[in-house]
Amino acid sequence: MADGRARPNPTDVTRVEAAPVQGFVGLTLCGRYELHGLIGSGGMAQVWDATDLILGREVAVKILHPHLSGDEAFVTRFRAEAVSAARLSHPNIVGVYDTCSDNGNEAIVMELLDATTLRTYLDEHHIVDSDTTIRIGLRLLDALEAAHRAGLVHRDVKPSNILLCVDGRVKIADFGIAKAEDQTELTQDGALVGTATYLSPEQLLGNKIDGRADLYSLGIVMYECLTGRVPFQGDTGAAVALARLHSVPLDPRRVRADVPADLAATVMRTLERDPDDRFNSAADLRAALLNTSVETQPVRSRPPVQIDPDPTDPGESFAKSERKWLYPALFILLVATALVIAGLLVRETTLDDESSGSASSATTSIPASSELAIADAIPFDPQGKGEPGENNQLKANAFDGDPKTAWRTEGYDTANFFGSKKGVGLGLILEERALIDRVLIEGSTNGWSGSIFVIDAEDLDGVDPATSKPTATFQDVSGAVDLDLTQLDASQRTGSSVLIWITNLGSPQEDNRHRVEIAEITLTGSAATN
Repeated sequence: MADGRARPNPTDVTRVEAAPVQGFVGLTLCGRYELHGLIGSGGMAQVWDATDLILGREVAVKILHPHLSGDEAFVTRFRAEAVSAARLSHPNIVGVYDTCSDNGNEAIVMELLDATTLRTYLDEHHIVDSDTTIRIGLRLLDALEAAHRAGLVHRDVKPSNILLCVDGRVKIADFGIAKAEDQTELTQDGALVGTATYLSPEQLLGNKIDGRADLYSLGIVMYECLTGRVPFQGDTGAAVALARLHSVPLDPRRVRADVPADLAATVMRTLERDPDDRFNSAADLRAALLNTSVETQPVRSRPPVQIDPDPTDPGESFAKSERKWLYPALFILLVATALVIAGLLVRETTLDDESSGSASSATTSIPASSELAIADAIPFDPQGKGEPGENNQLKANAFDGDPKTAWRTEGYDTANFFGSKKGVGLGLILEERALIDRVLIEGSTNGWSGSIFVIDAEDLDGVDPATSKPTATFQDVSGAVDLDLTQLDASQRTGSSVLIWITNLGSPQEDNRHRVEIAEITLTGSAATN
């Protein structure tokens, strides 16, 4: 069951698993939370939309089922969800505001989101395209990495706990069975925690688990998104568990030939039975996914992408799809072999000419792209008032090689700054003038927007981002910004500085202030030749 959904539309109402508890409509819990309507129901609780009468905001209230509220073990587990989730503050985790115990009703108060679950989306559309699957995976890995750093394993990653918000955000819910590393299990002896379809082998065997169990479950979710089916199937939960312990899943490309090969390989690695054979961390899996696609667009709960509605259609066969590249590849290989032979003949001729005293023409090589050294950073705030700069004391954090430190903007009341101020930025000064091939920015995932300018350092103070043409722009960032500039003319990407200009600060943080953090900037390219 997912938390924090908005008021359901008529289609959503048919998915509610249990009727509303009589007398809850209009009820005010703890003298503060007025219940309006049932959003959804699961095995443990119902979720209602409500109004916080003190703060005047809409919230979601998760209420334990009455027949469970008298069970001390269930109540303990239920309250543990609030404690677990409250420890985490992350834009991709459903926020928990409060707990409430009133006249036998146990409740958790959470943020209310305009969203649908990935489970509902898959039930309706069956398949999610590769790019959207990657973007969903990246958002969830951001959340899981934060949880794992806090010593918390989710233990129940599945489509019904994944929320796709209409504003492009992806959030994970239900930390109710999460387990801190220093806590004991809250389940009965021998009982399994989580949904059998998505459990890792070590969970099924009752072995000690760590964050790699969550990565396994996420791998199954991604597999289902790409293929329209889960990798292990059976008539019962026990049959599904046995299949997971004794069989190897079919490669996603054998199910749907249009799945990119590198993405299929990444998913298959997450599904290794032995945790030591999987990715070591959420960060490692995130890096692998970033290498398969440039992730700069928001995910929509009803994404404008072509999604095959029929998961039973296998599409092209694997062998047929491979022929599309195999034949051209053989042709290219033959041509390359011929060119090598021709090159050797030319080299022999050149050597003969040199030995006889004739002049040979000079060869020109293209410099290899490598990481560029950043000498300094300058916070850029040309439209600011008062003290010049923008958190100048934090500037070095943007290129210190430590993703745990960051330069950040100041806090603003609105995403679009205020008055005549239309942005702030960070200028990076290179050790030498360079031809920029790639700009990688890691930091905030709250839907911020901006642009970059490649210019010479001496021009940085005088540049006007409002009237100058940017080298590249990006919008609604919910992950790393990875800009490939190699298609641009050399004159557009040559300079001794790179200005990152932020034009929209994205969604507010927990304190309702808007800001952007830049944890690490990596520039690659080669020394300029002019």
